[in-house]
Parts: sequence; structure tokens; C-alpha cells
Amino acid sequence: MNAVQKKRDEALNAIGRELDDFYFSGRLDFETFKSLFIRALEAAGPDTDDLEMFCHCATGEGWSDWMIQELQKAPSRRVA
Repeated sequence: MNAVQKKRDEALNAIGRELDDFYFSGRLDFETFKSLFIRALEAAGPDTDDLEMFCHCATGEGWSDWMIQELQKAPSRRVA
């Protein structure tokens, strides 16, 4: 693992811990969900399975739809 991957993984782990803290304490609202998701998207890009950690938390009306739209808007980092 190189330094860039390590930094990315550390950022995603921190975001995941924060997401879990809000979710399991019952304090996760849509604004917090959006903020954490955008941070994770910026850290990892849209082409990663790591964003699946948000799926179990997208429990509110329209949360999943918003998340999918954000993924579709983000530029892909995959090389053809």
C-alpha cells in the first residue's frame, strides 16, 4: 500500500467511524448523512465499493435516491 492509498483508507475509516457514531446514537439526520457522504466521495471517488458503508444508513425517505444521484454526477476515475 502506498502513501496515497493509506491516506485514503485512513480518511474513509474516520468517516465510517463518524457515520456509525451518528447512526447508532440515533443522531443521523439527512444533512449529516449528506456531509459525510460527500466527504467520502471526495476521499475515495465514485468508483469504490467502500461507499457501501452508507447503504445501511440510507433509511430516510429519498436518501438512497439522493446518494445514487450524487454517484452519477461524480466523474469516474476509471480508465477505459
